Amino acid sequence: MDSKLIIELAKEFGFPVVGDGSHIWFFRTQSGMYYYDFYVNHYIALGWDLIPVSMVNDMKKSYEAKREEISDLYPEENRPGLILGQMDTFYNKMQTGDLIAIPAMGGKRIAIGILGDITSDIKHKYSSDEYEQCEYKHKRSVKWVKQIDLWTDVYFFRVLRAQQTISDITEYAEMVYRNLHPCYISENGLHLTLQKTTEAEFRIKNNIDLQSSILQINRTLTEYYGTEDVCEKITIKTAVGSPGFIEIILPYVPVSVMTGIFVYRGIVGKTKSSDGEENTGIMAILSKGNELLNDHSDRKKTAAEIKQIEANTAKTQAEIALVGAQVRKTNAEAESIEIENQKEHTAVVGIAESTRILKAAITQSGIGFDKKLDEVS
Repeated sequence: MDSKLIIELAKEFGFPVVGDGSHIWFFRTQSGMYYYDFYVNHYIALGWDLIPVSMVNDMKKSYEAKREEISDLYPEENRPGLILGQMDTFYNKMQTGDLIAIPAMGGKRIAIGILGDITSDIKHKYSSDEYEQCEYKHKRSVKWVKQIDLWTDVYFFRVLRAQQTISDITEYAEMVYRNLHPCYISENGLHLTLQKTTEAEFRIKNNIDLQSSILQINRTLTEYYGTEDVCEKITIKTAVGSPGFIEIILPYVPVSVMTGIFVYRGIVGKTKSSDGEENTGIMAILSKGNELLNDHSDRKKTAAEIKQIEANTAKTQAEIALVGAQVRKTNAEAESIEIENQKEHTAVVGIAESTRILKAAITQSGIGFDKKLDEVS
């Protein structure tokens, strides 16, 4: 398992890498009343205006003293400790860069954004008679990324069970990410999420073709690169109705990134080169992958050679051995070049056929990626 190489491949082909330890928060909107205001004006706001942030962050004041002060400010509230906890979360636990989700009225839509800083400067775009404006004083800016209709992912309704104004939903991270990114890499693998947005029938043959073509692309690449066949480790999560989703999860290995890029390019129609040749486009992707793989291998080899030379007191003998190894390597490369060309040709033909079957299966079923990589990365 080589994380550095996986990240290099991900960066080259535009796959976002997630799971940096940040949190994901669910923030209620007064039964959806403030959803539009929060979304249009890029912020969230918490009530309890009488409670100053200085009191929440006062390290000299005990927890009980703070609870009592909140009780004095809001005598009608019987859970001052909960209020204090929510305020502490808002100002101290929620961090800039965390993801945040807010629900619309009726719980049928969720907006996901990137949390910003504490702010008091919110400029409303429209007059107050066009929507319900929130007057709460405790505010944070948000850069909204996407709105999700929950009928595309029924599992997302689990998030709506949270009762508090602010809830940590990091445990549902993969659920959030698959709706945010069409393709992404986490610590447990590469995720490809296909959305079914139409009411077209999802026939058994299309389903078999879709899944088998992905397995075949992966198998072709493992043969081409001479790596372990990981097809048995590929998993799937799905809730395909009309509409719904299919999430393919490939193991955390470099060949998964290459598989992912061919599946993605095959579906969005970008395996062709600038001159329209499909085979040429596939070869270009393979070449770029080889370049990164070889560069990574060379760097590891160079590091090992340097370490060996430093440990070898007979510098001259080490240099002679190195030259000899290089000569043997050159001869071996010359002898195997014809084999490698044939190997590449076989891989290109195999991938081209698999992507053709894949594209046909998803087109007939009304399935595809919800957004382009460059729109969400």
